[in-house]
Amino acid sequence: MACRTPRALAGRRGRRRPGAARRRGRAPRSGAARPRWQARGRATVAEASARPPRVIVILTTTKESRMSRTGLLTDHYELTMLDSWVKDGSVHEPAVFEAFARRLPEGRRYGVLAGLGRLLPLVDDFTFDDEEVAWLQERGVVGAETGAYLRDFHFGGDVDAYREGDLYFPGSPVLTVSGTLGECVVLETLVLSVLNHDTAIASAAARMVDAAQGRPLIEMGSRRTHEEAAVAAARAAYLSGFGSTSNLAAGRTYGVPTVGTAAHAFTLAHESEEAAFRSQVAALGVDTTLLVDTYDIAEGIRTAVRVAGPGLGAVRIDSGDLAEESVKARELLDTLGATSTRIVVTSDLDEFVIAALADAPIDGYGVGTRVVTGSGHPTASMVYKLVEVSGRRVSKKSKDKASVGGRKHAFREYDDRGVLVRETFVTAAEPTPTSAQQVQVPVMRAGRTVHAPSLDEVRAFTAQALGTLPRAARTVAAGPPYLTVTPHTDPPGGTMSNPTKALLIVDVQNDFVEGGSLGVDGGRAVAGRISEHLAAHAGDYAVIAASRDWHHGHDTNGGHFAEPGTDPDYVTTWPVHCVSDETGSDYAPELVTDAITHHVRKGMGVPAYSAFEGVTDDGGTLADVLRAAGVTEVDVTGIATDYCVRATALDARREGFAVRLLDGLHAGVAPESSEAALGELAAAGVVL
Repeated sequence: MACRTPRALAGRRGRRRPGAARRRGRAPRSGAARPRWQARGRATVAEASARPPRVIVILTTTKESRMSRTGLLTDHYELTMLDSWVKDGSVHEPAVFEAFARRLPEGRRYGVLAGLGRLLPLVDDFTFDDEEVAWLQERGVVGAETGAYLRDFHFGGDVDAYREGDLYFPGSPVLTVSGTLGECVVLETLVLSVLNHDTAIASAAARMVDAAQGRPLIEMGSRRTHEEAAVAAARAAYLSGFGSTSNLAAGRTYGVPTVGTAAHAFTLAHESEEAAFRSQVAALGVDTTLLVDTYDIAEGIRTAVRVAGPGLGAVRIDSGDLAEESVKARELLDTLGATSTRIVVTSDLDEFVIAALADAPIDGYGVGTRVVTGSGHPTASMVYKLVEVSGRRVSKKSKDKASVGGRKHAFREYDDRGVLVRETFVTAAEPTPTSAQQVQVPVMRAGRTVHAPSLDEVRAFTAQALGTLPRAARTVAAGPPYLTVTPHTDPPGGTMSNPTKALLIVDVQNDFVEGGSLGVDGGRAVAGRISEHLAAHAGDYAVIAASRDWHHGHDTNGGHFAEPGTDPDYVTTWPVHCVSDETGSDYAPELVTDAITHHVRKGMGVPAYSAFEGVTDDGGTLADVLRAAGVTEVDVTGIATDYCVRATALDARREGFAVRLLDGLHAGVAPESSEAALGELAAAGVVL
């Protein structure tokens, strides 16, 4: 007999063999009160979430123990590689593999790592029995020598990882597997199948929780995905903040609170809606939730209150315009005296619909299809790559799939408010940043799990991690990743004397200095003085960002260029200038660019004046770059004072930064318009 907690059961279901029966233990019937919505308004499902997970005792036989093995949850080519390494003797060479995402799903600002608590028991069970090895040999997947290797296989290496529920960004080394080449390579498919699925669900669920603004959410998507994926999805949604699930297996296995009342079939099975409601109330009590839209919502609400009285727990609406129907339902419930009855809505909800319903009198949401499918992104697109073998760094150079060699140690920095501002990594030979926090923790040592928090502990940590993001990064609006993980480097010029300051260099380009298509008098001299300023003060800045106009050459860029054959008005239309990848768009030669940390391109097909309208080389925005670096003050320089410099400084003020225009380091088109611009900037709080 084996006694296992819900955590130990993660992923341990046996695979049914032809003709073999599967026996499952049954949990004892719980005497706890029936699940229900706990309070009107934006309360969480406190009672349900507070219940501790039950310990489950399962009687196992030798056959069932064999069926719990996970060795065949891998891809054919991993074992053919292993076979080659066994034969050439390299199977025991030391190696390091890392799991990471090259990018986030389009429009996402962050991801939430999930699945670690399911993965580690599966790694522990990654073994092969005699029948499985014989099958592999019969089909020519492995030879006899590798068959003997697999019969004795058990992972004995180390695993370090970001804690489950932590944030991740492009390049975050979320999982590092160290051991022999053979034992690390065979885990690839298992690692990725668990992390990609659960992380996709958790990341989508976190956005829905934010959109709900404190109102409880039920995960109810079991019928929209694979039966075992449904259990994993319920777990992932719960750790991201969902209050409960409809999936009983998730409740039994992981202790996720379960809820549920009745579907439309229950009402249809009775002679009348009133008869159905009376049956449900008799069985579940007046605190139950009655589904009122089988026929007519208003009449359903009247019948529900007539049957249950004004103390009815909740009504559920599953159709129609939910914003409009919830308003009408609230008014009707209040008129009937059911002022404490809550309104729960379902019907193809996602984070965008939930955000749109923020002002509606809705007390809770049930989310199905969209949460169990990652809200349009069913995988996190993580990869598992060899980064070191026999002490030698290795990396891919493939187009769009390049990797960085060497085992990486990730670190994070936070501002004085606890907001995450930077994530970097160092390799083993590089010094550890002294002012940053290490992200990874040991989770397996010598093949034994050493990190096993409860699901409720993971849930609490997830909420804490999400709380380190700025508010702007937690909206449902599409945007670039909040951070991109990069190698740790000291700021240009040595130690920063003021790590909260940034320098912005606006449009110091060939077309805007003397001799260019829109040349400004004094532009080259300004470029030279900015270079002198950088030579003396680069170390004063956490960020040095330079913007460039980067216009299309084949169109008017949204009317920014004058139509062919017409004269520009030099107010809203201009002659052709700063066409991407042409000489006019290059930095002026007088500007020394070695210290620039971020290059911003703007005006690609549209009119753009401010550097804040552009994007960095990795697709981020200037505002996000500055906030990620903890910047609070901005120095502005460049060309031209009365146009792009003005627009950039004003936008910096709108973004909440303290702004200073550096005297002598900017040049204007005309004295009159430059003077007017300076007056406008001063009025906006820019220090001149």
